[in-house]
Amino acid sequence: MPSERCSMNRVHVASILLLCGVLGSCANPLTPSMPRASIGDFTDHVLEPLALRVADEKITEASAGLKLEHTPKAPLQTVANLLSDVPWIGKLLNFRNVSEKAQLEEDLAWLETRRIPLKRELLNLFVTRTTYEAETFAVCIEGVQRRYQALDTNRFTRLVDGTDPCESIQPQTLKRRA
Repeated sequence: MPSERCSMNRVHVASILLLCGVLGSCANPLTPSMPRASIGDFTDHVLEPLALRVADEKITEASAGLKLEHTPKAPLQTVANLLSDVPWIGKLLNFRNVSEKAQLEEDLAWLETRRIPLKRELLNLFVTRTTYEAETFAVCIEGVQRRYQALDTNRFTRLVDGTDPCESIQPQTLKRRA
């Protein structure tokens, strides 16, 4: 019987040690509870959507500017309407209007082809301007230092804007090559 008692005590002690080991490993403060957010996570979840939004805004602004440039001024439009009744002048004015509209459509189509390259350029600028310190990311956008706190590897919250000086962005993608 003493050998049975001894072996049962060993089984109990081994079970208790195993249970303590499992529970202790779960509560170990040296085990990281959450992986740290990386610049890649920040790029995927903040910078890429932001670059697309800023690119869309810049394309919309440029498109509106082109349309405004091609809009005839009121006095000129009035004179053109009066002269369009004269047959040969009307044909010349109509030809000019058609060519201006075609040029506008061509310019707008070119501008639309620049959307994705502009997004890539902005994303590269944003990534190179990003700083990281203790779960806080900062990036210069449109002359303002935006700050973000990592809540998780895929969740970020925007903090109060920083006070550090930032350069305005001058994208090269929207400049036409001659």
